[in-house]
Amino acid sequence: MKHMDEKVISMLIEAEAKRNPAASSSAGTGQTDRADLSKLLVEIEGEKVMFHEQELLDGRVRITMPRSLRPMTRQEALVKYPSERRPAIIFTNDDLSINLTFNHTANVLDVEEFKDAMVQITRSTQPIREWIGDGVQQAEEKTFGYCEFMSPALNTNIYNLMIFASLDKRFLICTFNCIEEDKKAWRPVALAMLDSLRVHETAEGGGAQ
Repeated sequence: MKHMDEKVISMLIEAEAKRNPAASSSAGTGQTDRADLSKLLVEIEGEKVMFHEQELLDGRVRITMPRSLRPMTRQEALVKYPSERRPAIIFTNDDLSINLTFNHTANVLDVEEFKDAMVQITRSTQPIREWIGDGVQQAEEKTFGYCEFMSPALNTNIYNLMIFASLDKRFLICTFNCIEEDKKAWRPVALAMLDSLRVHETAEGGGAQ
């Protein structure tokens, strides 16, 4: 299987070079740049990473994410997120240093009000190392709130990017986090992933689920 994966990646690299030979393979040159997830492969920390569109919650949520991220096991989640209020859906890499989580909450608020409430709760309950920013943006007639910050952890800091959207009049919270050492390489990818997030009240091509 590993040999086949390497073969597939090699073929994709060749296809990408033919499709767009002048394009850079970098995931982003500046801190505010977004990675180009429309490519077949994205280079992250010197490695070619394959991306795909992942469907969640009966197809009502879609996000472009690395194929290398896998569902976190229950045992891993108990250690990584010891609180019983851990996210319902957690994707991670093999060493648990890159995480993408989703939680459909019971909260009912305006998106901007919810974002402001989450910012206030986060800043008052967590020891923040650095508050990077927060705001509201529009995508396909949907309003999304977001915030970015650094929080302390054992022997390192954690980069957090959170996005909030309304689904079934309840809030969907999507969070990306990684250790500080990976922030430079992964922040442009995280921003692009959360930019790719699409939320629909009904599954595409079908009725309400």
